[in-house]
Amino acid sequence: MSAVGGMNVVIAGLGPMGRGIARVFDRAGARVVVCDVSPEATAAGLDLLRREAEADGDTVAVEAGTLADAVPGADLFLEAVVENMAVKEALLGEVRELGRDDLIVASNTSSLSVGEMGKAFGDPSRVIGMHFFNPPTKMRLVEVIKAPGTSDKVHERVLEIVRELGKTPITCADSPNFIVNRICRPLYYEAQLLVTQGVEPGVVDAVARGALGHRMGPLELLDFTGLHTHLASSETALREFGDPRYRPIPLVRRLVRNGMTGRAAGRGFYDHAAEPPRDARARVVRIPGDAPEGTRLRVTGPHADRLRAHPGVAPHLAEDAPVVVFSCHRAPTADDAARVRELSARALVVVDGSDAAWRDLLPDGAGWVRLHPRQDEIFAEVVADEVAGIAVPDGVDTLLDVLRAPSVRVLALPGLVADRLADCLANEAYAVVEEGTAAPDDVDVALRLAMNHPAGPFEYVRRVGADVVADRLRSLLAEMGDPRYRPTQLMRREVGALARRAARA
Repeated sequence: MSAVGGMNVVIAGLGPMGRGIARVFDRAGARVVVCDVSPEATAAGLDLLRREAEADGDTVAVEAGTLADAVPGADLFLEAVVENMAVKEALLGEVRELGRDDLIVASNTSSLSVGEMGKAFGDPSRVIGMHFFNPPTKMRLVEVIKAPGTSDKVHERVLEIVRELGKTPITCADSPNFIVNRICRPLYYEAQLLVTQGVEPGVVDAVARGALGHRMGPLELLDFTGLHTHLASSETALREFGDPRYRPIPLVRRLVRNGMTGRAAGRGFYDHAAEPPRDARARVVRIPGDAPEGTRLRVTGPHADRLRAHPGVAPHLAEDAPVVVFSCHRAPTADDAARVRELSARALVVVDGSDAAWRDLLPDGAGWVRLHPRQDEIFAEVVADEVAGIAVPDGVDTLLDVLRAPSVRVLALPGLVADRLADCLANEAYAVVEEGTAAPDDVDVALRLAMNHPAGPFEYVRRVGADVVADRLRSLLAEMGDPRYRPTQLMRREVGALARRAARA
């Protein structure tokens, strides 16, 4: 028997999430009743829901109702009201008085404690989190939050319901921000910090898309979802964890206080009327031109293998080439620095790395880039920093033309942009697993489905190497002295295991 077909579902809250979730259940054959804070708000929300469905070519059988009318016959009650615990607790108190003893109560909260809601409801065994992603009609992931008091029976039933909705459920423990929003928090923080340190929003987002393969850059995404929403969840994380690495970035507070909350307000990290994100990215990305025929290059260094094997690089390799790329993706050693100095005496050397130590170690006349091979493409960060005294030598653009690599100019900041974003995100994923909130494979699935990332954070670390990621994080910590960058103990333990295996080999 279907877990959803013919099921009586009541959804409270007709914002974008509530409307989308109602349509998802309606498509699956449930009998759906929706309600909001007043009959007028309910009627307006249902009218908008129907117009959205019509625009997508759908017809809906969703009905308007009241809690008093709909909840007594409901099998599932799902709230998608404002992210305010007091509001949710008051609502759940009403539902407890009206609902049957077997009513399942779900919350679409993205950051608040499901266990606390269960306590307010009076029967924690029946309360669970069902966190859909925006827009619910298209996004495949649902985070199923099992609080300590949630019964196994309710948990299994909700997993079955989510699957019959055509979604992928991922179970996580009741922890602030759950999986996706928690793990992406450092991605947003680092993007914001890069802006405060002088990097244009368009550059940050162009690198996230070009180097990391993200569908949308973190700053464009924050403008889309609303900076006020992000700030509120950041404050929740800081309050719940008490860890300074979760403190909100002052720039976001300033924007929110001035009403610049993102795309809906017309201003956020971008001025959406003057230069929307797509135009800002196009302005800062250099598109490669035609390279001189027969241009050759040499690739060496401790991390040269992947670049040498790339289909855009391999045809241009020659041992006596006048351009040498020195790939070093961790903190450079004294031997690395000596080798670069030696090579630069005979050829144009372009260091391929992101560690801030190159600010002091880069020889005169050498270039500094970070090349990001992805399948058949390469994207490049090119360091150009007048304050740091680092220029782009003649020949770097030719190198990028040979590699057919789009590029952006970046400042000589620790980790540059892509490595800093990806490493901090991966470190947070390790923290989530370390705490028992979710399993590594589930984390990877969640990030791929909810954020459209081409690889999950654990897949990323396996490709790059936990030792390399941990080394880069320690370098960030040393450079900036901020606890945001301390590697988790789980990652440190994994690095120790790698070292012991290497010693035995």
